[in-house]
Amino acid sequence: MLHLPAAPVRLCDGLSRRDFLRAGSLGLAGLSLPALLRGQAQAAPAKQGRAPADAVILVYCWGAPSQFEIFDPKPEAPAEVRGEWGVTRTHVPGAVLGERIPLLAQRGNLYSIVRTCTQSSTSHQPGAYEALTGYRPTANAVALTATSKDYPNLGSVVSKLARRRNEMPAFVTLPQLISDVGNLTPGQFAGYLGKQHEALAITRDPNATDFSVEEVMSRPEVPAARLDDRKALLDLVDAQAQALESSAAIRNLDTFQDRAFQLLTSARVKQAFDLNREQTSLRDRYGRHTFGQSCLMARRLVESGVKLVTVFSANGGKIPQDAWDTHQNNFTKLKTMLPPFDQGVSALLDDLQGRGLLERTLLVVMSEFGRSPKVNDKAGRDHWANCYSMMLAGAGVKGGQIYGQSDTIGAHPKQGRVFNTADLTATVFERLGIDHHAELHDQTGRPLPASTGEPMVELF
Repeated sequence: MLHLPAAPVRLCDGLSRRDFLRAGSLGLAGLSLPALLRGQAQAAPAKQGRAPADAVILVYCWGAPSQFEIFDPKPEAPAEVRGEWGVTRTHVPGAVLGERIPLLAQRGNLYSIVRTCTQSSTSHQPGAYEALTGYRPTANAVALTATSKDYPNLGSVVSKLARRRNEMPAFVTLPQLISDVGNLTPGQFAGYLGKQHEALAITRDPNATDFSVEEVMSRPEVPAARLDDRKALLDLVDAQAQALESSAAIRNLDTFQDRAFQLLTSARVKQAFDLNREQTSLRDRYGRHTFGQSCLMARRLVESGVKLVTVFSANGGKIPQDAWDTHQNNFTKLKTMLPPFDQGVSALLDDLQGRGLLERTLLVVMSEFGRSPKVNDKAGRDHWANCYSMMLAGAGVKGGQIYGQSDTIGAHPKQGRVFNTADLTATVFERLGIDHHAELHDQTGRPLPASTGEPMVELF
């Protein structure tokens, strides 16, 4: 349990302020469940008519995998660009992917690959900020860290502007928070929108045999009858990382306690987080590893009513070097990283399609940037923001499409519209029925658009 250092202030029912924060803490330090619900209750009504999508799953590959070994191989390029591996053909005529993702290659009719993505940031922290918010950071600094004045994560914008489907949280991230050089990575938080629009952050490994989400599920030793006692809530919630503890305006105790109690005791919520309800064969299909079970959890969550789920693919580590950051031994490391990725994403595609969810769920696979065309002297590839790839599927995305071309060595976009991260956020919002030019306001009241980009209409 997280023990906040604030002095105890007794509430009218005898609980201290500290006790209730301990009971209600869901994401960042001091983010209370009532506060989360309060912000969701204030969400703006959706547009008239049905939006193209009900939900979004964002698979974010922390550390930036090499597009040359995944979505944009260059088999005709010189050896120092081509690398050590060959390609695998898809069912789409003329389309090839990296040889180490055969399962995804077999499902090429289900998604679009975009090979003309670019952004401004070349370090992980600012790159992730730009990728997850659609806004450029104030500085392209290696040690950039999160603040309460940041632009909000696209999921936090969804939390504020999208109509809720039911009592489920609007925005969930798993299975960890990401960080680098000792700082929490900016862009994964609500920033100026405030703590009520933070994600419910699940920071336990869903592949662990004892996995349970105590943030939303009661412990088995607590009898149901005791839920009527407010103090029993202290046994139901486990606080998460002490993220943004030093930021301003995140420790305020909020209202909506009844809604919080309703969520904590909701059968729908508890069932959504219970992976044991899935057949063993399906869990095996996703893969008995952190990434695979996180993808399965994401499907369960959007099926249950969550609007946006982010799965951070980070191989169990929190810094890029633990994940996809391959400045050295790129090919050796990818031999370990790619099989779980291939298994998890392909299973997610199959599962969404088989359950009739792919039509109404937008799936995005992306990272903060790509890797350099030339393999360096350590058999690695370095950061490259000038041209990289992402994958999109579902919610009207044309299957079997390779959109755009990079040049012969993958250094720059050559053909097709060049997309930036603001275009991605605009696409997510448009698919969910949100006006991507909707006006938000920062802490000073300054009006800001939800996105400065335009939807990627070429993919639909």
